Amino acid sequence: MSSLSASLAEIASNPSQRDKLPLYKQLLQSILDAAKTQPTDVAVTHFGEFLDHIVQESVALVVSRQILQDFVAHVAEWAKTRTSETDKDVVKGMWGFALEKTQGRLVAFEEQVSTIRENLAAILEDQEEWSDAAKTLQGIPLESGHRTISDDYKLKTYIHIVQLLLEDEDATSAESYLNRAALILPNVTGEGTTQLQLQFKASQSRIMDFKRQFLMASHRYHELSYNQDIDESERVTLLQQSVVTALLAPAGPQRSRMLATLYKDERVRERPELQTNGIYSMLEKMYLDRVLRSAEVAEFAKNLRAHQLAKLSDGTTVLDRAVTEHNILSASKVYNNITFAELGSLLAIPADRAEAVASRMIGEGRMAGSIDQIEKLVMFQAGDKLPLWDQYIGGLCHQLDGIVDKISSLNPGWLESVAGQLPALL
Repeated sequence: MSSLSASLAEIASNPSQRDKLPLYKQLLQSILDAAKTQPTDVAVTHFGEFLDHIVQESVALVVSRQILQDFVAHVAEWAKTRTSETDKDVVKGMWGFALEKTQGRLVAFEEQVSTIRENLAAILEDQEEWSDAAKTLQGIPLESGHRTISDDYKLKTYIHIVQLLLEDEDATSAESYLNRAALILPNVTGEGTTQLQLQFKASQSRIMDFKRQFLMASHRYHELSYNQDIDESERVTLLQQSVVTALLAPAGPQRSRMLATLYKDERVRERPELQTNGIYSMLEKMYLDRVLRSAEVAEFAKNLRAHQLAKLSDGTTVLDRAVTEHNILSASKVYNNITFAELGSLLAIPADRAEAVASRMIGEGRMAGSIDQIEKLVMFQAGDKLPLWDQYIGGLCHQLDGIVDKISSLNPGWLESVAGQLPALL
């Protein structure tokens, strides 16, 4: 029998329940002191032996619950000092062992088990084992009737699970947990609420992105990119994703309005991150209704994530579809009509596919025109001019505001003097 086993047996045989708690605490502290200089695997062996003893039913619940609470807290602090990948694997195995040993008395140790799962999930997340980390947090009993759990803790846990599932590209499961978070989000107030709301909105945007609701995702990304509570580098990433998802959205009036908003956003022109890999040039060409060439599309495709390059049911990608639809819209600005064969040649796709795409766009109201299948022609019609005029007027106002802002920055007193003269002019 080892000295640790003998010490545990001696405490267990003590007839006084009152004395056991301080004795266990004293023994735990001696194990922790020794662990500071021991190899990780040796220390974990001692921790495991102590834990195996303390969770047994022979130990009074009032004692085992308090000791387990101290054990989890102190060992978690000790684990932070073990930074090598080998040590992390050993510590990960210890937390897994702790979950296994407490499984039989889960109701009695709910709070302690939740903390163990958080510690294990942190290691798994650090090792980029996203799915296992999410499953570990999913095991936390958040809807238990045996203890009171705050909405703040529930929300943090749900959002953390959502973020891990999104890293694992499991948008379906992530949306399920995001819906749970949405139910309690209005109930959470106080410190940290703003950050949780931002994480919720960012996760919501990413789920829309995964579900190919690109136009809605673009709006949400763009809105978040203005939030000053988010780090600047993350705001730039959000802005970049807003542009990318807008370019992937189905062609039509709604996307055109979003492209106009982004094209007029000075940050898009000024940030070098958006000038590389063809992002800004793609935005400019789509906004100005210019035909996109394959080399430009290939350069832009380097910015896309795996789910944005996934194959559709017809064997094409989302990018292929977006480029094809955009080029058809561009052709409608130049041609009054065009044969299926010529349209296919222009788009570098088969004629029957060009006909199908044009027909779908016309049917969905995203392009004005008609199909003449006898003559094998796409007949383009001029759309309503008023939205175009509104777009031009909006662009002029945007440019004028920019000029006024630049003058004001160079000569702050100018704006006040002009404002003072306006009543007399009116």
